[in-house]
Amino acid sequence: MPGPMRGRGGFAKPKDLKKTALRLLGYLTQSPLPLLLVLLCLVTSVATNIGGTYMLRGIINNFIWSGCTDFAGLAQAVLVLVVVYVAGCAAAYGQSAVMVRLAQRGVNRLRKDLFDKLQALPLSYFDQHPHGELMSRFTNDADNVQMALEQSVVSLCSSVLMFAGLVSMMLFINWKLFLVTALLLAVTIVLFKTLGGRSRKFYRAQQSALGNMNGEIQEIVEGLKVVKAFTHEEQAKAGFDAHNEALCDAMTKANTYANILMPAVMSLGNLQYALIALLGGALAINGIGGT
Repeated sequence: MPGPMRGRGGFAKPKDLKKTALRLLGYLTQSPLPLLLVLLCLVTSVATNIGGTYMLRGIINNFIWSGCTDFAGLAQAVLVLVVVYVAGCAAAYGQSAVMVRLAQRGVNRLRKDLFDKLQALPLSYFDQHPHGELMSRFTNDADNVQMALEQSVVSLCSSVLMFAGLVSMMLFINWKLFLVTALLLAVTIVLFKTLGGRSRKFYRAQQSALGNMNGEIQEIVEGLKVVKAFTHEEQAKAGFDAHNEALCDAMTKANTYANILMPAVMSLGNLQYALIALLGGALAINGIGGT
């Protein structure tokens, strides 16, 4: 009943990561106009976020901190700020709605290409790969690709634009405070690289264990009559338990490192906030301000 390549898992590292990523992005670029709309909404969302923050700084300094009694001017400034933030929310909604459709259509074409490729493969390929592993390509792996196209691509572009905009604004306002931020940012990057690398290794093991377990279930279900005919129920249970335990162990380790990462980053963020508040207060007391 077991195939000759039963020990192989569902994970396979791409030979050329750059080429693979560009090929996946190609499923998005087949619809250029919606993609341009997503980029426009993305730039608008980032610009309104950064611009709104800078406008809020002016409202606090010019009206609240200074004790200004120009309530008409304050109301006008707040109204402009509300309009900016509403425009940002509308842009974020438009970006999300269009990107969902693009990702769904892209994965739809990906599944079609995958199924067409499956029909052209020789019989020896199916002998060397469990049926559960092949089914995982159409279900679990396709869903992961959809999530990557739908969220990760936009998040990456948004983070790059937001980072560039915030760095420019911080340098414009006060370069001394920016140095503190840059130092803690470097520590955060090192933390991401260390914990993220270990988490990525266990997520690969999780995908491999998932492919093995799916293959085990598929083979047992298809050969259930043979299992009962030769009274191999206990061996089948033992085989499934081994694959199930391997998957549980890999998922536990992967999620453990992933769950450690966010509290660590939040702690560094709180430390960064405290250091900037301390340094900013010292600069303010000594009469050294930014732009």
